[in-house]
Parts: sequence; structure tokens; C-alpha cells
Amino acid sequence: MLSRPVILWYSLWFLIAVVSLSSCSSTQRGSQYSSSKKRSSRDKSGRSPSYTKTYTHKTKDHVTKSKKSTTSVSVSSSRQKIVDSAHQYIGKPYKAGGKKPETGFDCSGFTGYIFTQNGIQISGPSHDLAKLGRHKSREKLIPGDLVFFGNQERISHVAIVSSVDREKLEIIHSTTSAGVKVDNIVGSPYWESRFLFGVDIIDSIK
Repeated sequence: MLSRPVILWYSLWFLIAVVSLSSCSSTQRGSQYSSSKKRSSRDKSGRSPSYTKTYTHKTKDHVTKSKKSTTSVSVSSSRQKIVDSAHQYIGKPYKAGGKKPETGFDCSGFTGYIFTQNGIQISGPSHDLAKLGRHKSREKLIPGDLVFFGNQERISHVAIVSSVDREKLEIIHSTTSAGVKVDNIVGSPYWESRFLFGVDIIDSIK
């Protein structure tokens, strides 16, 4: 028979595993899209050319997490303000359809609130936010960009890129299990398998 300390340790491990596997997919419905679907982005002239984006899922090999918390890329002041603003709400609870700190946030409500507070008016569910700005490959993401998660049928989650270096890609987002938090998606079986693409809204409006 297992001793009481061992039972408590296994119980704690199971709770941590459950908390880490979360998204706000329950609030994102009806956003069907095919694996090769035309989306639009805005160029500097304000026009919205169409292009074809093919969604694929690639799971990278596990990479050891870096102990450093610094970002290895140059970040503009506007991007840093967005990231800093987002960090102020860490610990705020999750609320389906929530769009303000007084009540709590869902994933898209949190993203829209942070950007709007910093002078960039965006709103709507994650599948609508995915239509804004310019699409970027994962390798070119920098703090302040948005990242989207889901599967071939729908987009179910959106987050803000918080920190990037060679060994990590940290995002800040509102999760169903833990509210607003920071996660490193590199090496995460859950987030790696659901990653779709990134979007740059900040530079696309300049």
C-alpha cells in the first residue's frame, strides 16, 4: 500500500497536468475553414490582397527550456507596451465571453482588451482576429504578435507572444483552467500539436 506522502505527490502531479492542458476552445464555435483557404491581410496602402494559406501541424522535438527570461530579438516600444500591459493581468480569472478585468477574460476578450488599451482597436472571436494583419511563420514571430491554435476544422484559441529566443516561445493568454497566464509552447505536446500560425497586427497598421 502506498504511503500517504506518495499518494499526495501523485495527486499534485495529476492536478498540475490537468491545469496545463487548457484553452478557450469551448467558446469558439462555428469557425470552419479548410486546410487551404483564402484569407486576407492588409498592406500599407490599406488594400486587402487575398492569398492562399495551407495549415499544417508540425510537432518539434523537445527542446530544453532556457533559464533566461530575456528576449533575443529587438522589440519596438509599442510592442513592449502591449506585452507589459498583458502581464499586468496575470492571474485574472477566465470567463466565457469575458472582455474586461472586472469580470475576467476569455482568450479573444483578453487579446482584444490589451490591444484596444494600447490604441489598436480589435475585437471579436479568435477566428475573426485571425483575419487581421499579416500572417507570419512561427520562426519570424516576435513579442506582440498573435498566435492561433486549433485543428484543421476550426481556430479555437488566440494568445499574445510574450517572449522569444532560440529555446522558447512564451505566450500570454487566458486559459479555461487558470485564467491569464504565461506558457512556453516549445516542447509542449498540447500547444505544439495545436499551433496553426502567427499574425502581425502591429506592423500591418503602420
